[in-house]
Amino acid sequence: MRTVAQIPHRAMRIVVQEWNDKYHVQFVWGPLEQTYRLPVEGSGGLESVREFASRLVPEVEQMFLQMKETRAAALNPDSPKT
Repeated sequence: MRTVAQIPHRAMRIVVQEWNDKYHVQFVWGPLEQTYRLPVEGSGGLESVREFASRLVPEVEQMFLQMKETRAAALNPDSPKT
């Protein structure tokens, strides 16, 4: 897997990697990670993949907040839910 781009963001690391004829768009926030895959062929190139990643950011941030709550609940099953 080789890194082909990094997309700047204030709170998370966004990396585009190419492997096995696919672009892997990886969002990392602390211990949490989300990866989206696109075929290289027909993707429109790296600039289109960057635009795709940028459009995903608001939803990815919301999912990270949900994931954080789910992870905390799983790590502390006896704590009361809010």
